[in-house]
Amino acid sequence: MKTRIWLGVMLLMCGGLVRAVDGPALYETHCAKCHGATGQADSWRGYLFFSRDFSSAKWQAARTDEEILEKIEQGPRIMPPYKDKLSAEERAALVKVVRSFGRQP
Repeated sequence: MKTRIWLGVMLLMCGGLVRAVDGPALYETHCAKCHGATGQADSWRGYLFFSRDFSSAKWQAARTDEEILEKIEQGPRIMPPYKDKLSAEERAALVKVVRSFGRQP
């Protein structure tokens, strides 16, 4: 019985440390102001900074997930680097969001 209680307490304590990564929320916070809510870079910042249009099939086909991740981590041109600002899981979630814009009809 004590083991079960101890296990329950440990799970509750660790439960606060484990959280699901919300890729769309991260994108909205860190990326949408330049790349647009739909990934089309259709914001004034997108136009001003020549942001990438993630919905472009040509752009999507020309890049691997690893290349997208590298750009997120290093920050090309004026984009800030996120390697030290976001966890590996958060950066991977952003890659998935960027890829999702290429699947829009």
